[in-house]
Amino acid sequence: MVISFGETFNKVQECFQEPAILSQLTPNLQSVTIIRDVYGKIRLYLEPVKGSPPKEADITNLETCLSQKLGSYYGKDIWLPQGEQDGYKALIKVITEERVPAEWDDDTVSPRWYLLERHVAKQAWTNKNSGNTPWKQELVDQGHKPAIVAFFSFKGGVGRTTALVATSLILARHGHRVAIVDLDLEAPGLSTIFLSDTLDNVGVTDYLLEKKIQKSDWRLQNYLLSINAQAILGDFGETLRLLPAGAVDRNYLEKLARLDFQNLVDNQVPDTLREMLRELESAARPLDFILLDARAGFHDIGGLAIADLSHAVVVFGTQSRQSWAGLTHVIRRLARPLVQEQLPVLLVHALAPALRDVGRVGVLKTFADQAYQIFQTNYYYESETVPNINDRDAPFTPVVLPLLDDLRGDIALFPRDESPEEASRLSGLVSAITSQPYQELAERLCRLFGRELDKKNGVGA
Repeated sequence: MVISFGETFNKVQECFQEPAILSQLTPNLQSVTIIRDVYGKIRLYLEPVKGSPPKEADITNLETCLSQKLGSYYGKDIWLPQGEQDGYKALIKVITEERVPAEWDDDTVSPRWYLLERHVAKQAWTNKNSGNTPWKQELVDQGHKPAIVAFFSFKGGVGRTTALVATSLILARHGHRVAIVDLDLEAPGLSTIFLSDTLDNVGVTDYLLEKKIQKSDWRLQNYLLSINAQAILGDFGETLRLLPAGAVDRNYLEKLARLDFQNLVDNQVPDTLREMLRELESAARPLDFILLDARAGFHDIGGLAIADLSHAVVVFGTQSRQSWAGLTHVIRRLARPLVQEQLPVLLVHALAPALRDVGRVGVLKTFADQAYQIFQTNYYYESETVPNINDRDAPFTPVVLPLLDDLRGDIALFPRDESPEEASRLSGLVSAITSQPYQELAERLCRLFGRELDKKNGVGA
């Protein structure tokens, strides 16, 4: 009999329901940990009830059942908490520290069930123990540290980067101190929006590589860019601080290749990114917000940005089956199963029909209704009361961002020459990018953290 990857956990459970195993082995077990390795093969770690070690015959019966039900997916290992060898004790320590309760586990019934997934990639999307932000939420609430907010889309080309830029401009024009970071390392673009020449940019890729080698000799403050043009920030806007992805030059692909390898070997990229954000906050303080442009799709750094680096996430979706199929997994991830509270979410209906479009009302209602259903099923815990569907600040209530004609094509927030036509173009672009739909997004983001958009009237003014 051939089984698939997705059936392996069920097959293990079936073995423990076999009459001989259920009556002889199961009553003597305190817990069962299913370990799925990087190939998908299954091994078990069994913790017996104190003073009741399992009999060899019972373990043999279990091994036989596992071989029959799992076939090639059985890794032919059953570990027990015995032996004094250092290597063995270290293995058991890793298992007990990194395992998580299985979805079917009932903490009132023995044995307890645990899972331990061993990965070489996608840890940020599959690790349930998330929420390790660079600084605590309490410091954000008290105004001592900036709120870190990731802008994420499951699909590319939905206006995520444009919306991040718009939000940063609107916040800065209303007195908030904002830094923006380009974490879309495979398709960087933030710096090209603000700067005519990006060949000398040093950024995130350089930090991840240089910091590991040069340590304190390499300082982020030497490379942080300042955006302070009156044409885009107005007369009283705060200076924007920009950390680009890095210069896309002949060495850029070589840098990315080494980052991928380093993350597979020592998984130090998450800690390095947290340190990078701490150094950014220190170099640019005081800050109110740090906005992260995260890579679209199930990318490792994108998952890390929304699950481990941020205090809130702005999630972009379109009214399509493909978009909702991906967003459902993202929203489920943001529920953070082992954290007491879900990660705050602000949903954006991207590429929405414009006011003049026929059928606009129907499309907006369909998107909003589907968002409510998916959040109700995947985001809220069973014991929670789901907010009213008409709650304007609920995570499932979308900010509607139609595709504006003025924002199609290349967006350049800098004068490309000194002609009156160019000044008019830039003025029109700024008007479009700070228009009402984006204004609503910035206002919702501020309310998410108990702040007013106009900072002189808000918390921490």
